[in-house]
Amino acid sequence: MTMIELKEIMDALGISLLVIGIIAVIVIVAYAKSARTKKVRDFENRTEPILISSEKTPSRVNSPPKNTGASRDLDWLKNELMENEDDVMHLSMGYQIKIPKGHKYDFFSAIKITRESRRSIKVVAILTKVLPSYLDVRPANTYYGTTKNSFSVTDLNRNFKFYSTAPDMWREIFANHDIKDLLQYNATHIQHFYLREEYMEALVSYDQAIISILTLTKMIHKKMKKLFGVLDSYEIEKLVCFNCKDPFDPMEEVCDKCGSARPRCIVCLLDLHPSDLDQEVVTTPCCGVYAHKKHMISWLKQNPQCPNCHKNLRHWLGQMRMT
Repeated sequence: MTMIELKEIMDALGISLLVIGIIAVIVIVAYAKSARTKKVRDFENRTEPILISSEKTPSRVNSPPKNTGASRDLDWLKNELMENEDDVMHLSMGYQIKIPKGHKYDFFSAIKITRESRRSIKVVAILTKVLPSYLDVRPANTYYGTTKNSFSVTDLNRNFKFYSTAPDMWREIFANHDIKDLLQYNATHIQHFYLREEYMEALVSYDQAIISILTLTKMIHKKMKKLFGVLDSYEIEKLVCFNCKDPFDPMEEVCDKCGSARPRCIVCLLDLHPSDLDQEVVTTPCCGVYAHKKHMISWLKQNPQCPNCHKNLRHWLGQMRMT
């Protein structure tokens, strides 16, 4: 065998070994990937879901219903609240549901749920009964701090701030263990809870907390009725558009007739009724939203920008102080 023939054999052998090596690497990588996928699947099949022990929840309060649907689209809430599809109005970010008599939630005549942001769901409801005093509940770390209407509630002050013109009445209501436990159980999810006469509004970070809020409202009315007897004869002060003076639909954010903004203080977020005009109410010169004058002054002292459109209102602050 000549040297040339030997060299040709060696070259051919080298190419063959290279091809075999490449194939071997591909096979090894594919096998490793398959083995890893199988291992992950086996682990997932062996892993049980983590359950919260019922011993950790208040014994007097039923836990919120388990959400078997996607919380993002609120479909399970709609199905929980509606009785007939014809009673549902589909909104861009949620639903408005008419509640008929005989329904398990017929303490409310209408309930509106909308997703305000990724972590906030808003519920607005019209009550069929009347509450004779307003209640405003906020997390303890909120900016809107102490006012003459603020009061404390034993065992709940660590999580919430409370506001009302009738603090003694509300302290007695919150002395009820079921009411206190339900509020405490949802403390990490409630961003705002507001009651006034026949209107309820809440902002929560967890969809199942909506059911707790509705239940809480019914429990409050039941306790209030037990303490004070008949409440239905209480005179309701209706919400009115400050621009055209027409009745304002409490489920909406703009006037149906003239398109004006809801009469609501942009700082404290409470609705402004005609009786509130006895206090000083101002309209921002930049975007025309309403506010209690004293609340707006307090806001602009801390931050000179409008709480709604963020325009600088330092000069307007000076004018309000002089008038």
